[in-house]
Amino acid sequence: YRSLLRAHQKYLPSDMKSLGDSYVKAEFRSILHSNNNKTTTPEQSQAFVDEWQKYLDQVVAQGRQRHNHGALSSIGAVPESETTMMTTLGQDLPDGLQLSDEQEAQLEKLRMEANKLAGGK
Repeated sequence: YRSLLRAHQKYLPSDMKSLGDSYVKAEFRSILHSNNNKTTTPEQSQAFVDEWQKYLDQVVAQGRQRHNHGALSSIGAVPESETTMMTTLGQDLPDGLQLSDEQEAQLEKLRMEANKLAGGK
């Protein structure tokens, strides 16, 4: 949990940091509540941790790439054609991914919030 918040602080732009932090906090509160009420199986809890670890690894890796890219760009060592690739964060969901209704609703809510931050794009 703390590692996620630290990664957001270090690697995300401030508007994305705010969105990411609130999302992480809500998700961890939700799983903690589910665990306390015994509505989550150990397998579900482990899957939750595994997925957040993958997310953390991705944020750190992309953040380091962006940092290194910025350092190289400042000395003119990166072609302009690579600039767009390095300003993109996250990754696309795999084709054919099966989501529950709850997951689809959460994803839509997250998409709308991200679009607000991006100026309605």
